[in-house]
Amino acid sequence: MDNSLIAFVVHSSDDKKIFGKIRIQKIFYLLEQLGLNSGLSFSYHHYGPYSEDLNNSLFIAEFLHGSIKEEQGETQFGNTYSVFSSEGGVNFDEVDAGDISKDKLREIVNKLESPTSVVIELAATIHWLRAKEKIEDWEAELQVRKAGKATQQNVSQAIEL
Repeated sequence: MDNSLIAFVVHSSDDKKIFGKIRIQKIFYLLEQLGLNSGLSFSYHHYGPYSEDLNNSLFIAEFLHGSIKEEQGETQFGNTYSVFSSEGGVNFDEVDAGDISKDKLREIVNKLESPTSVVIELAATIHWLRAKEKIEDWEAELQVRKAGKATQQNVSQAIEL
């Protein structure tokens, strides 16, 4: 995967940051479904669609290319989370965003920054169940896989995305 594309997606957020590994995974999954054409492959894991390729590319983008930075934060409950930020140094004019215009990509990234990571996780999982696994009763399957998270409110917000 092109490391400049990772930096561009992170840089597309209004604050030039994406909070959380789950969020960045789901943003890339959803962008891929919309035509990003990054070549990332995804499989289903505990938190929904996940790309080991993206995980490796994030590491390379930070440590070998310096195009993004990952910092660790801690919640009030003692849990750690990641904050990915764009370090610049990339010519964004040359970035290929596939079939998505760069303006549309920015709009999507910023839209996906607002909801909770649970809602983003549910949105990606709903897409996965419907499009990849072709499960007709995806709502029932969602309740099985995400019982504690798939509240009516969260599912409604995920569908709205």
